[in-house]
Amino acid sequence: MHKIEKTLIAIKPETIQMGLMGEFITKFEKRGLKLIAAKLIVPTKEQIEEHYPDDEAWYISSGTNTYNNYKEKGIDPGMTPIELAKRTRKLLIEHLTDRPLLLMIWEGAHAVALGRKTAGSTNPLTADIGSIRGDYSLDSYELSDSIERALLTLVHASGSQEEAEREIKLWFTKDEILDYELINESVFYTKDWGKVKKKK
Repeated sequence: MHKIEKTLIAIKPETIQMGLMGEFITKFEKRGLKLIAAKLIVPTKEQIEEHYPDDEAWYISSGTNTYNNYKEKGIDPGMTPIELAKRTRKLLIEHLTDRPLLLMIWEGAHAVALGRKTAGSTNPLTADIGSIRGDYSLDSYELSDSIERALLTLVHASGSQEEAEREIKLWFTKDEILDYELINESVFYTKDWGKVKKKK
Protein backbone atom coordinates (compact mmCIF):
# COMPACT_ATOMS: atom_id res chain seq x y z
CA MET A 1 0.00 0.00 0.00
CA HIS A 2 1.15 3.56 -0.69
CA LYS A 3 2.80 5.24 2.26
CA ILE A 4 0.36 7.36 4.27
CA GLU A 5 1.74 10.84 4.89
CA LYS A 6 1.00 13.59 7.37
CA THR A 7 1.09 17.28 6.54
CA LEU A 8 0.74 20.45 8.58
CA ILE A 9 -1.90 22.92 7.41
CA ALA A 10 -2.27 26.21 9.27
CA ILE A 11 -5.22 28.52 8.72
CA LYS A 12 -3.82 32.02 9.03
CA PRO A 13 -5.24 35.06 10.87
CA GLU A 14 -6.62 36.73 7.73
CA THR A 15 -8.74 33.64 6.99
CA ILE A 16 -10.09 33.64 10.55
CA GLN A 17 -11.04 37.32 10.13
CA MET A 18 -12.83 36.49 6.86
CA GLY A 19 -14.90 33.72 8.52
CA LEU A 20 -13.61 31.04 6.14
CA MET A 21 -12.14 28.43 8.51
CA GLY A 22 -14.97 25.93 8.03
CA GLU A 23 -14.97 26.34 4.26
CA PHE A 24 -11.26 25.63 4.02
CA ILE A 25 -11.47 22.63 6.34
CA THR A 26 -14.17 21.25 4.03
CA LYS A 27 -11.82 21.57 1.04
CA PHE A 28 -9.25 19.30 2.67
CA GLU A 29 -11.95 16.84 3.75
CA LYS A 30 -13.32 16.69 0.20
CA ARG A 31 -9.81 15.90 -1.02
CA GLY A 32 -10.06 12.68 0.96
CA LEU A 33 -7.59 13.69 3.67
CA LYS A 34 -8.26 12.86 7.33
CA LEU A 35 -7.99 15.44 10.12
CA ILE A 36 -6.03 13.85 12.98
CA ALA A 37 -5.15 16.91 15.10
CA ALA A 38 -6.25 20.54 15.42
CA LYS A 39 -5.86 23.44 17.83
CA LEU A 40 -6.51 27.17 17.81
CA ILE A 41 -3.62 29.04 19.38
CA VAL A 42 -2.04 32.47 19.72
CA PRO A 43 1.60 31.86 18.77
CA THR A 44 4.51 33.70 20.33
CA LYS A 45 7.22 35.43 18.33
CA GLU A 46 9.64 32.66 19.36
CA GLN A 47 7.35 29.93 18.00
CA ILE A 48 6.95 31.69 14.64
CA GLU A 49 10.71 32.25 14.44
CA GLU A 50 11.20 28.50 14.91
CA HIS A 51 8.56 27.67 12.31
CA TYR A 52 10.25 29.91 9.73
CA PRO A 53 13.88 29.14 10.61
CA ASP A 54 16.83 31.49 10.27
CA ASP A 55 18.25 28.97 7.84
CA GLU A 56 20.15 29.40 4.58
CA ALA A 57 18.37 26.52 2.80
CA TRP A 58 14.97 28.08 3.64
CA TYR A 59 16.19 31.50 2.49
CA ILE A 60 17.37 30.12 -0.85
CA SER A 61 14.16 28.16 -1.49
CA SER A 62 11.73 30.87 -0.41
CA GLY A 63 13.73 33.77 -1.85
CA THR A 64 14.21 32.13 -5.24
CA ASN A 65 10.44 31.63 -5.61
CA THR A 66 9.76 35.25 -4.69
CA TYR A 67 12.55 36.54 -6.94
CA ASN A 68 11.27 34.52 -9.92
CA ASN A 69 7.73 35.81 -9.33
CA TYR A 70 8.98 39.36 -9.69
CA LYS A 71 11.10 38.59 -12.76
CA GLU A 72 8.17 36.89 -14.54
CA LYS A 73 6.27 40.17 -14.25
CA GLY A 74 9.24 42.18 -15.52
CA ILE A 75 9.81 43.74 -12.09
CA ASP A 76 13.28 44.25 -10.63
CA PRO A 77 12.88 43.55 -6.88
CA GLY A 78 16.09 45.38 -6.11
CA MET A 79 17.20 42.58 -3.77
CA THR A 80 18.88 39.21 -4.02
CA PRO A 81 16.76 36.09 -3.39
CA ILE A 82 18.26 35.72 0.11
CA GLU A 83 17.54 39.37 0.95
CA LEU A 84 13.95 38.90 -0.24
CA ALA A 85 13.57 35.78 1.93
CA LYS A 86 14.94 37.54 5.02
CA ARG A 87 12.42 40.34 4.49
CA THR A 88 9.63 37.77 4.00
CA ARG A 89 10.58 36.02 7.25
CA LYS A 90 10.56 39.32 9.17
CA LEU A 91 7.11 40.24 7.80
CA LEU A 92 5.71 36.75 8.51
CA ILE A 93 6.92 36.91 12.11
CA GLU A 94 5.23 40.31 12.54
CA HIS A 95 2.03 39.09 10.86
CA LEU A 96 1.56 35.81 12.73
CA THR A 97 2.70 36.76 16.24
CA ASP A 98 -0.11 37.38 18.76
CA ARG A 99 -2.91 36.64 16.28
CA PRO A 100 -5.11 33.50 16.26
CA LEU A 101 -3.78 30.59 14.18
CA LEU A 102 -5.58 27.28 13.53
CA LEU A 103 -3.05 24.46 13.31
CA MET A 104 -4.05 21.11 11.82
CA ILE A 105 -2.50 17.80 10.85
CA TRP A 106 -4.05 16.07 7.85
CA GLU A 107 -3.27 12.47 6.92
CA GLY A 108 -3.56 10.43 3.74
CA ALA A 109 -1.79 9.20 0.63
CA HIS A 110 0.05 12.12 -1.03
CA ALA A 111 -1.01 14.38 1.88
CA VAL A 112 1.83 16.88 1.34
CA ALA A 113 1.28 17.26 -2.41
CA LEU A 114 -2.51 17.40 -2.03
CA GLY A 115 -2.19 19.97 0.76
CA ARG A 116 -0.04 22.20 -1.45
CA LYS A 117 -2.30 21.76 -4.47
CA THR A 118 -5.41 22.56 -2.43
CA ALA A 119 -3.72 25.68 -1.03
CA GLY A 120 -2.53 26.82 -4.47
CA SER A 121 0.48 28.82 -5.62
CA THR A 122 1.99 31.15 -3.01
CA ASN A 123 1.25 34.14 -5.23
CA PRO A 124 -2.57 34.42 -5.27
CA LEU A 125 -2.48 36.11 -8.69
CA THR A 126 -1.01 32.99 -10.28
CA ALA A 127 -2.83 30.40 -8.12
CA ASP A 128 -5.17 28.07 -10.01
CA ILE A 129 -8.90 28.72 -9.84
CA GLY A 130 -10.31 26.07 -7.52
CA SER A 131 -7.42 26.37 -5.07
CA ILE A 132 -7.83 28.28 -1.81
CA ARG A 133 -5.55 31.14 -2.85
CA GLY A 134 -6.88 31.20 -6.40
CA ASP A 135 -10.49 31.54 -5.20
CA TYR A 136 -10.28 33.61 -2.03
CA SER A 137 -7.34 36.05 -2.14
CA LEU A 138 -6.85 39.19 -4.21
CA ASP A 139 -3.41 39.85 -2.73
CA SER A 140 -0.15 40.20 -4.67
CA TYR A 141 3.52 40.89 -4.00
CA GLU A 142 3.02 44.39 -5.40
CA LEU A 143 0.11 45.14 -3.06
CA SER A 144 1.74 43.69 0.07
CA ASP A 145 5.07 45.38 -0.71
CA SER A 146 3.37 48.75 -1.13
CA ILE A 147 2.28 48.74 2.53
CA GLU A 148 5.16 46.63 3.87
CA ARG A 149 3.21 43.66 5.18
CA ALA A 150 3.30 39.90 4.65
CA LEU A 151 1.61 38.46 1.57
CA LEU A 152 -1.84 37.21 2.68
CA THR A 153 -1.69 33.59 1.57
CA LEU A 154 -4.62 32.49 3.79
CA VAL A 155 -3.10 29.10 4.71
CA HIS A 156 0.27 27.47 5.29
CA ALA A 157 0.89 24.00 3.82
CA SER A 158 4.05 21.97 4.42
CA GLY A 159 6.33 21.95 1.37
CA SER A 160 7.80 18.44 1.75
CA GLN A 161 7.55 15.36 3.95
CA GLU A 162 10.69 16.44 5.81
CA GLU A 163 9.26 19.90 6.40
CA ALA A 164 5.95 18.41 7.55
CA GLU A 165 7.70 16.16 10.09
CA ARG A 166 9.67 19.09 11.50
CA GLU A 167 6.62 21.37 11.68
CA ILE A 168 4.38 18.73 13.26
CA LYS A 169 6.97 18.10 16.02
CA LEU A 170 7.19 21.84 16.60
CA TRP A 171 3.45 22.41 17.12
CA PHE A 172 2.03 19.09 18.40
CA THR A 173 2.84 16.47 21.01
CA LYS A 174 2.26 12.79 20.22
CA ASP A 175 -0.67 12.75 22.65
CA GLU A 176 -2.46 15.43 20.61
CA ILE A 177 -2.44 13.34 17.40
CA LEU A 178 -5.32 10.87 17.00
CA ASP A 179 -5.31 7.48 15.28
CA TYR A 180 -8.74 6.42 13.99
CA GLU A 181 -10.37 5.06 10.85
CA LEU A 182 -12.81 6.71 8.47
CA ILE A 183 -15.36 4.53 6.72
CA ASN A 184 -14.50 5.96 3.30
CA GLU A 185 -10.79 5.12 3.64
CA SER A 186 -11.53 1.67 2.22
CA VAL A 187 -12.40 3.30 -1.14
CA PHE A 188 -8.85 4.60 -1.57
CA TYR A 189 -6.80 2.05 0.34
CA THR A 190 -8.37 -1.34 -0.46
CA LYS A 191 -9.19 -3.10 -3.69
CA ASP A 192 -12.45 -4.97 -3.13
CA TRP A 193 -14.62 -2.42 -1.35
CA GLY A 194 -18.32 -2.13 -2.07
CA LYS A 195 -18.74 -5.13 -4.34
CA VAL A 196 -22.29 -6.34 -4.81
CA LYS A 197 -22.78 -9.82 -3.44
CA LYS A 198 -24.16 -12.30 -5.95
CA LYS A 199 -27.41 -14.00 -5.03
CA LYS A 200 -27.23 -17.75 -4.61
